[in-house]
Amino acid sequence: MHIKTQKSIHHTIHRLKQGFLIFALLLAIPFLLRATTVEELRKSIQNREIEIKKIEAEIAQYQVALENQSGVSQTLKNEIKKLETQIKKMNADIKLTEYQIQNTELKINELGIAINDKEKNISVGKASISELIRTLNESDEQTLIEILLAYRNVADFFEEQNSVIAFDDTLAEKITALKEQRTILDTEQTKHEAQEQILLSYKKDLTGKKNVEESINRTKSSLLKDSKNQETQFQKILTDREKRRAALQNELKNIEAQLQLLIDPKSLPTKGSGVLGWPVANPFITQGFGKTDFATTYGSDIYKGNGHNGIDFRAPIGTKLLSASNGFIKDTGNADAICPGGSYGKWIIIEHPNNLSTLYAHLSLIQVTKGQKVTRGDVIGYSGETGYITGPHLHFTVYASNTYRLTQTQHCGLIPAGGYLNPLDYL
Repeated sequence: MHIKTQKSIHHTIHRLKQGFLIFALLLAIPFLLRATTVEELRKSIQNREIEIKKIEAEIAQYQVALENQSGVSQTLKNEIKKLETQIKKMNADIKLTEYQIQNTELKINELGIAINDKEKNISVGKASISELIRTLNESDEQTLIEILLAYRNVADFFEEQNSVIAFDDTLAEKITALKEQRTILDTEQTKHEAQEQILLSYKKDLTGKKNVEESINRTKSSLLKDSKNQETQFQKILTDREKRRAALQNELKNIEAQLQLLIDPKSLPTKGSGVLGWPVANPFITQGFGKTDFATTYGSDIYKGNGHNGIDFRAPIGTKLLSASNGFIKDTGNADAICPGGSYGKWIIIEHPNNLSTLYAHLSLIQVTKGQKVTRGDVIGYSGETGYITGPHLHFTVYASNTYRLTQTQHCGLIPAGGYLNPLDYL
């Protein structure tokens, strides 16, 4: 009985050792099989990131060229040159987004491999631990008397039992390690989901930028057609636009003066930073609110002493424009359809629950529809150079919602107007 029982315990310990060895090997196999693939993916990601930096540098050069061109006198030749530079920049923007999509897909694949390997490791670990626990339970079926009688003395018994206890401790460590693997797996899955959302955002952005490029191409074609590729005809177009703009400005001045009287300060949210979010990422204000230097000197003929009814943000053509807060799309429009270059161009109005409404003007592309619900930070369109403008930017106005009107004008059709507020009181 002593020999049989002793052999049984030794056999149990031997099986435990074998189990842990197999467990360790099974954990290592997926890593060995995947190492080459993961390394290849990481190298591809690095190569894409190098290309992305090159394209970003190219876009920066185009942007510098466009900024230099904005200060040049308006001639047909300069205008066509500017449009061609804008097209080149948008082509580079599209190429950049395509590389970002490819890079994100590679990262998703890399995370997918990591997730798959960890799931296999956890599955193998569970199976191995289950087998080890079952083996220990079989050993425990022996009675204490049987085990004691199997040894010549008590010291031998305790020495052997300490060996089994050591395996119990190792088993506990393996279980803890599996729990840690599960935590890591959850983290990797969260990263995977985040990358999927980033990929979706890039794909939407790619569609938007392609539409912006098409819009610039249409503008170029329309300009060449309307001007008949002649400088004298182009200058006549500019003169006609200026007349329409001046007439519209006088009309809007009177309309908004009346709407200002409807503002009820008690109905407005408390002034403070963060009431509204910035409508562009990395905001840089190029013109403030009210009687700015531009409005009172260079732009005095534009604003007629009435001051600037919003603020302007630097926004190269194709910049994503963001909803300043939750709300719904109250109205959208394109003033250029009736008076090209005479007003806000393409514009969006969003009404927010706090009795504020926001205007986004001079867009190249509108990506929302009337009545659509939006949340803070949603992409609603892309910046452009539509309407009366000296260079690409976003014009941003805040109205008291109860004063907002979609006003029928004599010179430019339906135009948004309202009792305007200083946006900086709420941004």
